[in-house]
Amino acid sequence: MTQIDDVKVALIAAVPRNHIIGADGDMPWYLPSDFKFFKATTMGKPMVMGRKQFETVGRPLPGRTNILVTRREGYQPDGVLVINDLDAAIDHAKQIAVADKVDEVMIIGGGEIYAATIDKADRLYITHIDAAPEGDTVFPKIDQSWVEVDRPAFEPHERDTESYYIATYERQN
Repeated sequence: MTQIDDVKVALIAAVPRNHIIGADGDMPWYLPSDFKFFKATTMGKPMVMGRKQFETVGRPLPGRTNILVTRREGYQPDGVLVINDLDAAIDHAKQIAVADKVDEVMIIGGGEIYAATIDKADRLYITHIDAAPEGDTVFPKIDQSWVEVDRPAFEPHERDTESYYIATYERQN
């Protein structure tokens, strides 16, 4: 049985060469095959996201507990848990993961949430996009404390706007 200390914190993101992950509240690419990977990787796991990320998505994602972190008082969209403290949100997500018998909590963005959690994470699922778009939201640098442990196979979609590969990283102790 999964214990709370066994639950991993994982960031999942699509990251181009220049680390720009957003432009005016939207993604500067369209990758249907990566959406499929995202859904398969996050399904059934609690997800933590910031308010801006939630508003970009526009709705709670089905099949997963959606936990929204915001400092905005009284902000309570339907279908999500709202928690005002990031550490409390991660702790709550871990409790949900144990109850749901899953071993990961997924951090799905945006930029501020990624920056605040990369040093707390155990695993990264990164879609490395062969592009360098203009934008205003940045994913933090992946430093030497991370080692690539897997490159999952995927089927490109004819409507993917960029080429990419997916890599899974684990933190080195």
